[in-house]
Amino acid sequence: MSFVDRERASRLMAEAGLDALVIAEPEGFAYITGVSQGVPALFRRAGAGFAVLPADPQQPIGAVIGDLYEEAARRLVPEVRVHPLWMENADLTGMPEAGPVEARIASAWRKAGRPPGFARPATFDLHLALQALADLLASLGLAGGRLGLDLDYVAASDAAVIGDALDGAGIANGSPVLDRIRMVKTPGELSRLTLGVELAEAGLRAMAASVEAGHTAADLHGFFLAGVEAEAAQRNIKAPPSWAYIAVGPDPWNPKGRVEREAVIKADVGCVVDGYSSDTSRNYVFGAPTSDQAQLHRSIEAAFTAGREWIRPGVPLSEVHRAATAALEEAGLTGFSRGHFGHGLGHSLFSEQWPFIAATSTTPIEPGMVLAFEIPIYVTGVGGFNLEDQFLVTPDGHRSMNTLPHHLITVGR
Repeated sequence: MSFVDRERASRLMAEAGLDALVIAEPEGFAYITGVSQGVPALFRRAGAGFAVLPADPQQPIGAVIGDLYEEAARRLVPEVRVHPLWMENADLTGMPEAGPVEARIASAWRKAGRPPGFARPATFDLHLALQALADLLASLGLAGGRLGLDLDYVAASDAAVIGDALDGAGIANGSPVLDRIRMVKTPGELSRLTLGVELAEAGLRAMAASVEAGHTAADLHGFFLAGVEAEAAQRNIKAPPSWAYIAVGPDPWNPKGRVEREAVIKADVGCVVDGYSSDTSRNYVFGAPTSDQAQLHRSIEAAFTAGREWIRPGVPLSEVHRAATAALEEAGLTGFSRGHFGHGLGHSLFSEQWPFIAATSTTPIEPGMVLAFEIPIYVTGVGGFNLEDQFLVTPDGHRSMNTLPHHLITVGR
């Protein structure tokens, strides 16, 4: 299932003077087509597949994909072209079981139109993929159009080959347009991000309930995973992949820290639902906090409150960064410098996706965005802290997708 809002995409491509986007990045490909490029995506090179998103919303979405995945693509994508992969495959469905199986396989290849001398590439052949892409573009009336290629992903050497193969077209960088399209979430994306944060919070609750003296970050990670799995089982769904950055003790960078009295536990976690990662962080202390820990966390909470007040439509992201920084400085952290206080969320290899809540970001906040807003600070000798929620931007403000309290949470018996 494609998650593209075709009307929004059409408007943004028109503003950029593009007739279509041609996307090679595996995550962008899946976002546009609803189909995975499969194993070839692991090579992280252009040619595994191309998604074609025409600016005209009446034009169908197209895909170039490896031949092993043709059937899956044709179920979801209106226009599909294929190129050969290194993996050999044959289909004997419906063939009489007469004669040696090897002969039947060879017959199936001939019936499928395999030409004499056919040879598979070592992995995949960019030139063959581009031949399929050229045919697809011609069928869509885009052969001579202005195409936005995701040049933030495509290697320079591959970009040159693509430019030569599509000589009649104009090539521009389509990555910024794709970023803007993906920035606002569709209902299917929101349901995945909501499920991810709900499962992650269940994992955090389970972790907090299990902490005892002597536990390591690895132990706490295990408690988190168990909580995610228990919540998923209660919902009768398979537990998705998850991740956790957990720091224990006064040195936030020491992977061997152990839980003891007054140990701070920073848990930055997420669950990845169909490629969409949630992102939540909370802070805990084993027993009563020290005065330094309590005061520092109050400062973080004040900055969190100050910054979130600016999360509303029309406000540049830089204003959120400015408000959070000002609150930290007002608390006495003169000279505090943080590159960004959060980011977008979406289908990605990493939980952090453009745009970023940075001092230089002029991107205006829009309804439908999902932002992970965070206030992290790491102080060796005191501990690591990060307070982070997922916020859905609404027409008149924002709504947190989290339910856990924001204060420094006391754990342990």
